Amino acid sequence: MDVGGGRLAPVPVAGLPAELARVAAERDWDALQVLCDQHLLAVEGELAGRLLAVLTQVPDAELRARPRLMLSWTSAYYAATQPDAGELRPYLRHYMELGTRLVESMDLDQETSVATLTTVGVAAMIALRAQGKCAEAEELGQRLTTRAAQLSPLPGADGVWRPGWLPLQRGVTRTLMDDLPTAVEQYRHAYELAAAEPITAATALNAAANLAMIFANLGHGAYARQWLDRMHEVEAPSHRVRHLLTLGGSIAEGWDALDRYDDAAVTRSLDLIGDGTSRVEVWPFVAALGFAHAVYRGDQASALVHLSTLRLSHAPELAELKTALQVLRRAWIDLLIANGHGTRALRLIQEAGAHEPWLTLPTARIRLCKGEYESVRALASRLSWGTVTSHRDLRQLLLLKAIAALRMGDRNEAREAADLAGRLRTPDEVLSLAALSRADRADLFEIKDFPLTDEARERLEKAREVFPDRLNLVELTTREHAVLSQLDAGGSTPEIAGKLVVSVNTVRTQVKSVYRKLGASSREDALMRAYELGLL
Repeated sequence: MDVGGGRLAPVPVAGLPAELARVAAERDWDALQVLCDQHLLAVEGELAGRLLAVLTQVPDAELRARPRLMLSWTSAYYAATQPDAGELRPYLRHYMELGTRLVESMDLDQETSVATLTTVGVAAMIALRAQGKCAEAEELGQRLTTRAAQLSPLPGADGVWRPGWLPLQRGVTRTLMDDLPTAVEQYRHAYELAAAEPITAATALNAAANLAMIFANLGHGAYARQWLDRMHEVEAPSHRVRHLLTLGGSIAEGWDALDRYDDAAVTRSLDLIGDGTSRVEVWPFVAALGFAHAVYRGDQASALVHLSTLRLSHAPELAELKTALQVLRRAWIDLLIANGHGTRALRLIQEAGAHEPWLTLPTARIRLCKGEYESVRALASRLSWGTVTSHRDLRQLLLLKAIAALRMGDRNEAREAADLAGRLRTPDEVLSLAALSRADRADLFEIKDFPLTDEARERLEKAREVFPDRLNLVELTTREHAVLSQLDAGGSTPEIAGKLVVSVNTVRTQVKSVYRKLGASSREDALMRAYELGLL
C-alpha cells in the first residue's frame, strides 16, 4: 500500500481490523502511523484494544523515530484501558507532557513533515494553555502555521494533514484570551478546511460547536442556531469523544433555552455540561451559563457560594485568564445586585474598570436603582453594536434606557429605545423582559407592543422578580475612601493628614462625610459598616 510522503489511502473504520493485522504482519510502522493519524479518535472498545496490541509490537527505536506514533500510543492506551469519556485528566496529563518533551527536542524550522509538525505542536500548545500561558501558545501556533505554509507546496511534503486542526486550536487559545473576533475567524477557517473530508469530521464538529458557543454567549441567537445546525450535520468519530467535541454546542443550547425561559431544557443542558468545575478548557463558558441561570431562575445564594468553589477547582493561572476573570467577576456582580448588595457590586465594577463593555449593563442597573436616569441613558448610548457586543446585554440595556426615559417623562425616547430592543429579540425570547420588575414591564407594555408567543407569554407571567427596585448603595469619593482606609489602619487624624498630604481640617471634614454616608457615629461603627458593604 502506498504510504509515500506520509500518505495512506483512507481506510474505513470497518476495515481497520484487517488493515491492522496486515500492518503488524508486515511490520509496516509508517503505515501504522498514518492509520493512527486517520482513525485515532474513532477507535474505542475492542478496536482500541486491537490498536494498542499492534502499537506495543513497535520496537522502541522505531517508536522514538516516529513522534506521531508515540502520541498515538498514549491515546490508544487510555482509549483501551480507561474508556470513560468523563475522566480524561490522566490521559491529557500524559498527552501534554509528551507533547512538550517532543516539541522541545524538535527544530520546528527544520521539520519537513506537516503531520508531525502539527501533531506534536498542537500537543505542546494545549500544554501551554493548561498552564495559563496562552500568549506563548498563540506564538507557537503562529510558528507552526508559518512553517506548515512553507512546507505544503514543496515536492515530497506530506501536504496539509488533518486540515483545520491547527486553526481550531488557535481559535481555542484566542477564546481563552477573550479575543473573540480572531477566535471566530480561526474557527470559521477550521470548519471550512475540515468540513469537506469525512476523515476530519472531528475538527469540523468541534469548530461548529465552539462557534455556536461564542455566538450564544454573546446573545446572537440566530448565528448560534446556524452553527448548531451545522454541528448536528456532522457525525462524531466515536461516542468516547463526542461530549468533548460538542461541549460548546451543548452550552449554546443551554443559552437558547435560558433566553426562552425553558427551565426543563436549561436543566438538561446543565446536567450535560456540568457546573464549571470540570477541567475542560471552555469551563468559563460552562460557568457563565450556570451563573446566569442562577441569577434569573436558580438559587442565587448557593451560586455565590459556588463562586468560591469554582475558583478553587482550577489553577490560579487559569482562573486569571481574561475570559475566566470576566465571567467570574460579572457573575459575582450580577448575583450581588440581585441580592441587594449594590455598594459591594459597584466597588467590584470600579476595581475592574467601569468603562469595560461587559460591565455596562450591571452599572446601568445600579444607576437606575439610584435614580440617576441620565447616567443610564448615557451608558446605553455608549455601548456599541459590534460583533463582540453581547446582544443579550444590549437588549436589557435598551429596556433600562426606556424605563429611565419614562421616569424622566420622555415617552418618545422611551418608545425609540423600546423599539430598538424589540428588533434584537424574537417572539419566543423572555429573559430581557423578565429581568424587569412587573411594574416597569407594565409601563413599557403601554408604549410598546412586544410580540410574544403564547408559550413565552405564559413563561413571562410566571417569572419571578430578579433584581430589586432599590439598592442599599453607598458611594465614597476617592479621597473619602483613602481616608476610610487610613482609619482602618488605625491612623489618627494628624497621621492621616500627613500621609495624604492634606490639612487636619480637610481630614476631619472627610471623616464626617464618610460617617454620614455610612450612617455611623464612631470609627468602630464606620469600619463595621464599611466591611459589611464591601468598601473595605
